[in-house]
Amino acid sequence: MNLKALEYCVEIARQGSFTKAAQALHVAQPALSMAVSRLEDELGVALFNRATRQISVTAEGLVFLARAEACLQGLAGARRELQDLTQLHSGEIRVGVPPMYGIRHIPELLMQYRAQYPGITMHVVEGSADDISRRLAMREIDVALLESRRVDPAWQSVVLGNDEMVLCMSEAHPLAGASSITAQQLQGLDMLVFDNTFLQRHLLDAFCASGRVRYTTALESNFVSLVIAATRSGMGISTLLRSVQEQTPGIVGVAFEPVQVMSFCLCWRGHEYVSLANQRFIETARLFFHEKL
Repeated sequence: MNLKALEYCVEIARQGSFTKAAQALHVAQPALSMAVSRLEDELGVALFNRATRQISVTAEGLVFLARAEACLQGLAGARRELQDLTQLHSGEIRVGVPPMYGIRHIPELLMQYRAQYPGITMHVVEGSADDISRRLAMREIDVALLESRRVDPAWQSVVLGNDEMVLCMSEAHPLAGASSITAQQLQGLDMLVFDNTFLQRHLLDAFCASGRVRYTTALESNFVSLVIAATRSGMGISTLLRSVQEQTPGIVGVAFEPVQVMSFCLCWRGHEYVSLANQRFIETARLFFHEKL
């Protein structure tokens, strides 16, 4: 079914004349008449009474053209919405971020993106690496900020920057003045650890296993703010990112030996369409973190 023919018929009904409709649409009347005739042949009914000088719509035409006009209006609305999306006047992004790496830079990044594209709605969810990875795989989010070891090989990604996992403690802790920490120094110490959904927990356990030492779990949680507060209070020692430790008063960070570097990537599902809004977010994030390096 030809959309132009539908537009012609709606305009003919509105004008009550083939001639006036052709003039309003800026098409030749023979072409308009031929398109309408072909549509009537396709439908098997006459849409217009042509017996008199004044064109009128048949009973069948009234039913059909009412639906046709609604469809054309819907299509016009869809075109406007698509134009808004392609010009980034509207749309949305769905982003997943880890609770720790996102503390320092993500709010500033989002504010910068919002300033550039005020019509875009931003949905941001926080979660562990496991949770964020699952959400991306299940298409609950569009892009995810993940440590490189958690990026699925089937996904596309861009490296944003590096951070360091450090051993953190209160300023009064005996290890606060150490230049670095070996695995043997953690034997029997009270640790404030994240649960197994956090990559930092796996790195800590692997670090201790390499030295054949066991720490004591004083607290296990996935609540980052709780671990930070407990560390500051002296309840035990924890593993935080250097970027978080440096902006948290009352907490000292000591490097592991060897240093535990974490590389963070922005990733999205490979071989799938990425909306223009998300493309612009990926580019904004890449430039934003590049300037921070």
